[in-house]
Amino acid sequence: MFFLLSKQKRAGNMAKSQAALEFLATYVWAFIIIATTLGALYYFGIFDFGKYLPQKCMFPSQLKCLDFSLKPGEVRIKLANNLGENIRVTQAQITNDANPPISCTPISSFDWGQATEKDLIFASCTGGAYIAGERVDLKVSLSYYAVNTPSQPIHTVTGKINGRVTSS
Repeated sequence: MFFLLSKQKRAGNMAKSQAALEFLATYVWAFIIIATTLGALYYFGIFDFGKYLPQKCMFPSQLKCLDFSLKPGEVRIKLANNLGENIRVTQAQITNDANPPISCTPISSFDWGQATEKDLIFASCTGGAYIAGERVDLKVSLSYYAVNTPSQPIHTVTGKINGRVTSS
């Protein structure tokens, strides 16, 4: 009798174990299918959350960024001179952290009156992962001096642009 009860108990445990294993196997396959589907959607760009991030142009208050546009081969920035004096910009450069970094035609020096706006156009931009439809982080550096200051010390202002390169 003891042998019979033990055998029935063992058979009951085996049935429970088999049911648990079948339950896990069924849901593991479902989990693998769901993970594969999500991976494929991410790979093909359906889950590209970067396209929902805002575009930003950040400069110090001395040279306020009013607007910008990123087009293939060209970066346009509209800045306002809030320094309170006329300046001469001696150098304007744009770069990023890509390897190789972005390379644009340098802007020649120009005079900039106080409380006026200026459009800076960096043309012939290549490299630096500057590709239509992609987001980029750009660093803009402007070197200038005040025209009315006798010693004309050079100052440098750095700004950042974060946005998506438009296709047109």
